[in-house]
Amino acid sequence: MKRKYGKAVTVKTTGQHALVRFDRGVNRNALDQDTILALTSVARDLADSLEISTVVLTGANDIFSAGIDLKDPAKWEETETGLLERRDVAQRGARLCRLWEELPQITIAAIEGPAVGGSVALALACDWRVMASNSFIYLPEAKVGLNMGWGAIPRMTSLIGPARTKRAILMAERLSPKAALEWGLIDAISEPQCAVETAQALAARSGEAPAAILRMTKESVNASATALHRLGIYMDADQALVCRDSAEGASARAKFTGNR
Repeated sequence: MKRKYGKAVTVKTTGQHALVRFDRGVNRNALDQDTILALTSVARDLADSLEISTVVLTGANDIFSAGIDLKDPAKWEETETGLLERRDVAQRGARLCRLWEELPQITIAAIEGPAVGGSVALALACDWRVMASNSFIYLPEAKVGLNMGWGAIPRMTSLIGPARTKRAILMAERLSPKAALEWGLIDAISEPQCAVETAQALAARSGEAPAAILRMTKESVNASATALHRLGIYMDADQALVCRDSAEGASARAKFTGNR
């Protein structure tokens, strides 16, 4: 595997373990198109690796990610492109999360600081999630005039049920690590600045199983748990385009960002 993908994604391998970090250093580590495509490339390379058994995915040291970059021109300024191209861009997030969910390795998201919107969807595509005690989860999509896409809804519903999924999205409540753990949205809480260390400890324990057994077990569990997920996400991209291009969506984003 490469050590650097795109402008912001690095991969460090140690034996059978990989640490993937995305850190733009700007815009509260929001996910721009370069980062989304880079993380997609990482997933494709990991899928082909027989040497790596466990993967920890993390963001910046002080913030996991502010979610999709609302100021990224590659995402929001597509007036000259056709529907086919716009759908392709809109499908990138769901594609990214699907590839991470389908990785044969055990994957663990290590969350330091806020995890917002699309970055939560990415963390949900991992097998487990660890949050530092000073972190929180926040899903503001409805407030921004967007659908909660990237396959987050069926994954959340499987983990915490429909009522709590609706509450997290429609009420946009900031979920503390304690609440997220009680709900079943995350799997462990760490001390601040120790999320990666805690995630790597979980990875090491799971990596004690023979590599083939690890992969077969994950594949079997996912096949049972996600069999109907595709029914819930196939319209993600089209909903995103409708919401993004609507007057209501534009007004909500302007209000949210303060750019009236």
